[in-house]
Amino acid sequence: MTKHYTELNESQLIESAIFKDFTSLRIFVRSVETGSFSEVARRIGVTPAMVSKRIAFVEKSIGQRLFNRDTRRLMVTEAGERLYDHCMRALKELDEAAEELSALKDEPSGCLRMTVPAMLGREFIAPKLPRLLVENPKLTLDVNFSMATIDLYAARVDLAVRIADSIDPGLIAVRLAPYRRVFCATPAYLEKRGVPNEPADLRAHNCLVTSGSTVNTRWPVLVDGQVTQVHIQGNFVADHGLAVRYACLEGLGIMMGARWMVEKDLQEGRLTEVLSDYLPHNRAVYAVLLNRSDESAKLKVGVDFLKRCFAEMN
Repeated sequence: MTKHYTELNESQLIESAIFKDFTSLRIFVRSVETGSFSEVARRIGVTPAMVSKRIAFVEKSIGQRLFNRDTRRLMVTEAGERLYDHCMRALKELDEAAEELSALKDEPSGCLRMTVPAMLGREFIAPKLPRLLVENPKLTLDVNFSMATIDLYAARVDLAVRIADSIDPGLIAVRLAPYRRVFCATPAYLEKRGVPNEPADLRAHNCLVTSGSTVNTRWPVLVDGQVTQVHIQGNFVADHGLAVRYACLEGLGIMMGARWMVEKDLQEGRLTEVLSDYLPHNRAVYAVLLNRSDESAKLKVGVDFLKRCFAEMN
């Protein structure tokens, strides 16, 4: 005995192939509304035979006639009316979801969660964050300034700024700017301890180390076009570049740090660059994200914002 539409339970409906075929359901709805397969075919650009075939598939899937046909018009059956009511509610929800997702893609909105290195973020990003909100009034910001490398998946972070030689291939990275470094010390220190002429000479100097960005006992150097490591030692290690800079300015030793941080000191003679021919230039500032920036207006505006922040570093 054929099971009536009204007797189908929820699990049977879900398992039925027709309820996974939204195209056929939309054609059914338009057929009810227009009362004509030919008119539906004209509107969607297919043949009346194709529309009829779709309707036949729906009827076969649920085991009920949806229309009584004569030569002039379609008459919706009771089963057709009930299915129409359900389809209208379901398709309305899908259309509203599509509109919301389209709005997310077309206009930046929602919360943009970012994590940025503390010192770099304070210098290049923090002053410009208010303008980002002014330009994007539907956007909210949640920014973490930290030295830690946060797991973007676990922390639900949309966008991270990282200083690195390379980025995990499982993530999407946009190169924002080169991250140039410098070996330097005060003129007084170099006069007292001597100027290093090659990387091996660093072993005889007191080296001031920024932890977290490099191994505490090794510094990267460029020798014969290859990046290698030179072992160093010293009496000062800190996890903040400014603390190392202050120690260097006091004449305690040689530091390796970001050029942007000591550029003014170099220009005004407080610090002197050394070993410039041995500096590796393999590091860069990256915007790191989980998804492609062109799939979300929020991410796209975030990446574009970071590009502007670091434009002066190029």
